[in-house]
Amino acid sequence: MEIIPHSQAWLDARRTGIGGSDIAALLGLHPYKTPTDVYLDKTGQAEHQKAGEAAYWGTVLENIVAQEFADRTGKKIQRVNQILIHPSYQFAIANIDRAIVNPDISGTVRWKNDRLTTDQLLECKTANAFLGKLYGDEGSDEIPWNYLAQCQWYMGVTGATVCHLAVLIGGQRFKTYMIERNDQAITDMIEVAAGFWKSNVQAGVAPDPSTCREAAQKYGRHITGKMAIVGVEIAEACMSIAEIQAQMKTLEREEESLKLRVMMAMGDAEVAAHMGKAVATWKTQIQNRLDLDRIKQDNPEFAEKYKKPIESRVFRLKK
Repeated sequence: MEIIPHSQAWLDARRTGIGGSDIAALLGLHPYKTPTDVYLDKTGQAEHQKAGEAAYWGTVLENIVAQEFADRTGKKIQRVNQILIHPSYQFAIANIDRAIVNPDISGTVRWKNDRLTTDQLLECKTANAFLGKLYGDEGSDEIPWNYLAQCQWYMGVTGATVCHLAVLIGGQRFKTYMIERNDQAITDMIEVAAGFWKSNVQAGVAPDPSTCREAAQKYGRHITGKMAIVGVEIAEACMSIAEIQAQMKTLEREEESLKLRVMMAMGDAEVAAHMGKAVATWKTQIQNRLDLDRIKQDNPEFAEKYKKPIESRVFRLKK
């Protein structure tokens, strides 16, 4: 069945299993996504979020990146507009960007006998110039860890042996990579995903928090008078936090001093340049914000009507 990417049917189908970006999160390799995020998504509890600029342009430029790969390599590419499901593990799914036609196998790529009629896949990515440093030598498999996991996962689901990755960096550098199938890595990922699917998704049990934000959401309120007796490792963790906070304060003072030197050298200049290249900018910006103090003063009843208490737990170290 054809499922158009990003349609409601596509979004619903994604919730039926673990996909390429999901497995990266479960392995702790995703830069923005955690196991809890995956759990909330698969159980229908995640809040719908509009795609950001990076995700939007990644989708818009996918066709361009794919076509450029085809033009440069001479390989024939093809869309496969459906969610692919592993023949033995129904929770393992894949939504690949493109398949690469291998005429020695088939003139077209189809899902047949629980695998694709090709041995090569293509993933299309975009990256800003800063993230470009995460990509190594062209032609290698030196790509960000989350994409490496994604490529291995897709090969595991589809039966492919090679996954190419094409990336447009900073809108002006085009690079290609080749990732070969690693059966041991795929087996390990299947094991992790199977445990998560059974113990968390199917059991309706959220995974342990992996960020402070998630911990605060899980334990939103304290119980007055309750004390947690902790061991030496937790006590040492508290001491380490205190040491790190002291170091951060020192670094913040150093940063303030250095910024002051640069700002005094710039004066009212917009740009600081060295040997013809900009090293810093100091620009005036205007932001429109609600003047809450004036609202309270001019319309106290209106301000009181829309006042909302915000509850949170504050973590502090004790000397």
